[in-house]
Amino acid sequence: MSESKRPYIILSAAMTIDGKIASKSGDSELSDEEDWQEVHKLRTKVDAILVGKNTINENPKLHIKYYTHEGYYRIVLDSNLTIPISSNVITYLPHLYPTIICTTENVSRERMKKYLEKKVTIIRAGKGARVDLFKLMAKLYERGIKSILLEGGGTVNWSFVKHGLIDEIRLTIAPWIVGGKEAINLVDGEGFAYMKDSLQFKLVSVKHRDNYVTLKYKR
Repeated sequence: MSESKRPYIILSAAMTIDGKIASKSGDSELSDEEDWQEVHKLRTKVDAILVGKNTINENPKLHIKYYTHEGYYRIVLDSNLTIPISSNVITYLPHLYPTIICTTENVSRERMKKYLEKKVTIIRAGKGARVDLFKLMAKLYERGIKSILLEGGGTVNWSFVKHGLIDEIRLTIAPWIVGGKEAINLVDGEGFAYMKDSLQFKLVSVKHRDNYVTLKYKR
């Protein structure tokens, strides 16, 4: 697939000094108020925000605060279509933040029915166990979604890294070390075996305030 025929993808995250985006209990409260403002400012500049279904367990609204805006799409990767119909991403201001749930072609029309009744858009991409990201990105691009803010967990982030789908990274390093083999890393998954096979980025800016550092990278 041509690089020009998919959305520009920005990975946005806050992590600890040791690379964790959440503790072993799932606590992900790393950003302070100023960092959140910067995150929400970045949200105003993209066409969509994308998360995995595990993020929905925290029942976020995935909305924009602090700034005037015209809304954007909320995109959820949910290969088996299991997120609760009562989730905030479905019920909270759907006219301003329309929701797209991305699943596989294995999901039945009957299973989709209750989501469609809530005016949720369902995109089926791929016949495997997981959403085919290449097919999905092409379909999102065709819908006019040219830029996506990826705020995924370690597994979703790995899926995008593995397929070379990250164009830019905005990373805030918070002043904690949390440790824990079960804590969520910025990128989990199987990983690359060799450095030469991994994705390389260019550091384009560094911002420092108090004990926080924000790094911006581009491919």
